[in-house]
Amino acid sequence: MIRQLFCGITLCFLGLSLPVFGEQARFMRSKKENPNLLVVGMGVYDVLRYNHRYITELIQLEYKGPDFFGQELLKIRPFVALMMNFQASLWMGVGVDFEIFLGKSFVTTLGFGPGFFYQGRGKDLGYPLEIRSSVEFAYLFKSHARLGVQFYHLSNASLSTRRNPGTECLLLFYAIPL
Repeated sequence: MIRQLFCGITLCFLGLSLPVFGEQARFMRSKKENPNLLVVGMGVYDVLRYNHRYITELIQLEYKGPDFFGQELLKIRPFVALMMNFQASLWMGVGVDFEIFLGKSFVTTLGFGPGFFYQGRGKDLGYPLEIRSSVEFAYLFKSHARLGVQFYHLSNASLSTRRNPGTECLLLFYAIPL
């Protein structure tokens, strides 16, 4: 059931997000220099907590759209992401990434975006709206593919009067240029 839900959401996610930027002429220059990316990652959920009950593996799928602002060293682009851990928790959100290029071979990305959180059998984060704050470091290949690590924090920013424990995730990812 969870695998089918994950596959269905993934297909909807790709089907809805790819055509949005694919055929607009103003993004063609950007696409050659900094192409759209499909990011696939695996890692650890709740990595910094002392309660080992919720530490589990996670899978993440992310689409990074075309940069819409910036020059050579700094570019800003939208993202749509889906994270699922092995306790059936799910986070799906949208946001913006700030890419800082360190020469031709490395990029650091700072990201921020809200999303919907479903608890499943995992940790109760206190509210269905959870905000992701992330940092990633990646190596850039000549093909524009990327290999890197991403660390992020999910929090409801104290929107819930009940609780706001937050969680941290660490993952290894590979980004495929589209």
